[in-house]
Order: sequence, then C-alpha cells, then structure tokens
Amino acid sequence: MTNPASEIRVEAAGAITTITIDRDYKRNSLTADVCRDIADAIEEAERDPERRVVLLRGEGRAFCAGADLGGQHSEGSFHEQLRRMLRTIEASRLVVIADIQGPAVGAGMQLAMAADLRVVGDQAWFMIPPVKLGIAVDAWTVRRVRVLVGGARARTILLAAERMDQDEARRCGFASYLGDSGKAEEVAHKIAGFAPLSLAYHKAVLNDDETHLPLKDEQQALYDQVWASEDAAEAARARAEKREPRFVGK
Repeated sequence: MTNPASEIRVEAAGAITTITIDRDYKRNSLTADVCRDIADAIEEAERDPERRVVLLRGEGRAFCAGADLGGQHSEGSFHEQLRRMLRTIEASRLVVIADIQGPAVGAGMQLAMAADLRVVGDQAWFMIPPVKLGIAVDAWTVRRVRVLVGGARARTILLAAERMDQDEARRCGFASYLGDSGKAEEVAHKIAGFAPLSLAYHKAVLNDDETHLPLKDEQQALYDQVWASEDAAEAARARAEKREPRFVGK
C-alpha cells in the first residue's frame, strides 16, 4: 500500500506494477524520499511471485526533470538513495519499462537508463547537464550512456550537454519503442506473458557489463575534485541568483 505522504503512486494489476512519480508541480524532480519510495515499491513488487513487470511513469509535463535542486545534493542521503534506486531497478528480477512522455533530464535520464526498456513519446527529450552545473555524474552513468547510445553520441550528451530528442533516441537505439502510454502498456502486457525465469536470466546477463567497473585512482581523484571545486559552488550560487555561472577551473 502506498504511503499517503508519498509523492509516488503505486498500482498493481495482475502481473504489472505501475509506479508514477506524482510531482508535476516540480516536473517530477527527484528527492531522496522519492528515490527511496521507488526503490521500496520495486522491492515490494518483487516479493510478490505474480509480479513480472514494472511500468515507470511521470505525471503530467515531464517524465523526470532531474534532482530537486532546492535541496542539498553534493553528498549524503540524496545520492545514496539515488544510487539505491538505480541499483534496485537494475538488480530486480522484474522487467522495468520506462514510459517516457516528457523530458528526462539529469537524474531523470539516469532513471530512464536504469530501466530495461524505454517507450519514448513525441514530447520526450533527454539531457545530462553536469558540465553546465560544475558537478560530475558517477562512472555508472557515464558508461551506461556509452553502452546505450554509443560512444559518439555519448560525447555530445556528456561533453556538449546536448539534448537528444525522440528521433535521435530512435536512431541510436536508446528508444526501445516509440509511442504513447498506450504503447507502453501494450509492451508491458506482452512481456508479462513471457517466462519469468528466462526474463530474469537474460536481464541479469545484459546488465553484467562494464558499467560497474571501479574507477581508476586518477579518475576517482578527478571526480572528488569536481565536487569540491569552486566551480561547483559558483554554479550553485548562479542558480540561486538566476544568472549564468562564471567557471574558472578551480
């Protein structure tokens, strides 16, 4: 049963559990609580032997606009809960389908990438903007982008902070299917009829890839340096003051 204070909705019907981020007033941006609630809902669905598929959605204008920047995200509970949510999706025996009918930005694209399949609608687009914010994403995210969209497109997403629209997502293979929420439900019902053990095995092997390799020492040092930098602090000030940041490389 969904917590009344939760900002997600969880609905179970037959073999399918639908999880909807219900924060349209914040364009479905993620908080530590929302990440925790999504992970908890997936774990609860997994305990029910009848469940085979999870359908992830965002209510209203966006699939997920990223992290809720009104809070503190450099360290602590948000990143811990974000990592837990992403790993829970990956590790689950259930097939997780992202129904993406609006923007998926930053942590929203991470959520889309953690899913096994993506149904991408006309209004969907994708972006990971850490270079504009003076911060860094973890190695799993960098490698997952490369695995799912290809090396050349990954560079434009991560180094040039470019948007990827529905057509580009289709051409590079990131979109598993094109269509609206009806199409997502059609795919979910089809997969729910397949053999659960076979689905779980193939998902586990597909996710046994380069994305979980540890960082080399010099890469970890660079990651830590980014988060501790003056540029990261300047980007936060610029957001608060509604201006463009002035980066100095320190």
